[in-house]
Amino acid sequence: MDLKISTPATVCAAPAAQRFHASHVVEAELEHLEWATKQPALRMLDAGYWRRRVLAVKCGFELTELQGIRLEKILARLGCPAK
Repeated sequence: MDLKISTPATVCAAPAAQRFHASHVVEAELEHLEWATKQPALRMLDAGYWRRRVLAVKCGFELTELQGIRLEKILARLGCPAK
């Protein structure tokens, strides 16, 4: 079994045509990420883990302007400069 681990560089490699438009899914993800990144860090769920989760949402969905702003705030909270 060949498992591929996504890194931030490969997460956004999918063509834009494969991005989803499910706004309710993005909202649920953003709510969870906003809550989770305000909690004390656990050894297994460190900033790197949450950064990968945020970048997966950023690259996997068509975001509204407000969703993009919320996402950038989460990245800033994690100590990641906006790209």
